[in-house]
Amino acid sequence: RARYARAVGGMSPTIGPSGGELVLKHARHPILLGRGIAVVPFDLTLGERERTLIISGPNTGGKTVLLKTVGLVAALTQSGIVPPVGAGSALPVFQRIEADIGDHQSIAADLSTFSAHLATLRAVLDEADASTLVLIDEIGSGTDPAEGAALASAALLALTRRGARTIATTHLGALKALATQADGVINGSLQFDAEQLAPTFRFQKGMPGRSYGLAIARRLGVAPEVLADA
Repeated sequence: RARYARAVGGMSPTIGPSGGELVLKHARHPILLGRGIAVVPFDLTLGERERTLIISGPNTGGKTVLLKTVGLVAALTQSGIVPPVGAGSALPVFQRIEADIGDHQSIAADLSTFSAHLATLRAVLDEADASTLVLIDEIGSGTDPAEGAALASAALLALTRRGARTIATTHLGALKALATQADGVINGSLQFDAEQLAPTFRFQKGMPGRSYGLAIARRLGVAPEVLADA
């Protein structure tokens, strides 16, 4: 563990009570570090009253990596392993970590993509309290966007009222407005260089982000006539 801490340049975070502030300085994803690639670190501070962070921005922009990094750093810390974070980091103690990341559809269990996400969301809503870290990737996806956004909004508000520390990623515009409608909900985004048509992987707190779907499609070589029709 000492060798790992030195190898990743990790610093022991301060441990606070459940429900306290979450401060990550120079945080990096442990698995990306292990692959030896250049990793863009991020800083994230969520005060005691900031319970829900909604992250938007482009595909391939780093939203899911940030989501997973927060969960892994919390799990490593509570396992007695110094995580890849910098000095000044602080974490509350979480009694449980709930995550819905990836596609869990199952033919054997008669679960579509949306049904699988709903099953996980229902379990999260049954369990979550003020000592829970909730991580949800692409919340509200897999169904009609209007209904998905309505359900996602209601779920995020319920988690916020309970005091759970929730981080969710989305492309749904309706969710980005939630921060202006409810206390404890804030926006965040990953930057995208519109001129270079490339993500910067830089995290910005307080600002929603654009998805840049057409720009990314252009960068990936979708036919010009299809893009013109779009």
